[in-house]
Amino acid sequence: MNKNIILTTLLAALMLLSCQKDTRKLAGDYNYKLSGEVELRDAEGEVTYQLIHRIGQMQILRDKSQKSKYLITMNEMNGGGYTMTAELRGDSLLLDEHTFSTNVLSSSWLPNLNQDETPSLVYRVTATGGGTFRDGSLILRETWTGSQSGAPTSTINGLEMNIIAEKR
Repeated sequence: MNKNIILTTLLAALMLLSCQKDTRKLAGDYNYKLSGEVELRDAEGEVTYQLIHRIGQMQILRDKSQKSKYLITMNEMNGGGYTMTAELRGDSLLLDEHTFSTNVLSSSWLPNLNQDETPSLVYRVTATGGGTFRDGSLILRETWTGSQSGAPTSTINGLEMNIIAEKR
């Protein structure tokens, strides 16, 4: 009788452990694409336009001291990059607030100008968001707010910035 109880308890424990997600599968190297719509506003008015897709590599490392915490590094093909931290809760990844700089070509909304002659505008952005991780794919949605470096009245807002990443 006691052997049956012990066997049943062990079997139940094994079943519970097998149902839990293995969060170590999130860590690794990814290719990503970022897209979304941004709103730029300054003293002359505002303009909304589709951000040109940004692609790059993403690396996710697990924090050994806090098993549900991760460090995410994003390196854009154009040379830009930033890091952020996140917490995994089940299939959901919650991004901690993070700040980075991003370049926006001013000719993106002024089509008559030559892009080679038009300087890019640098914005300091604070982002928050989250997403899901399933079967080697990571889908994140961020919200951006920020201002142009050196011109705090010139702002940027990205209401739904989408990052799709596939594990390599």
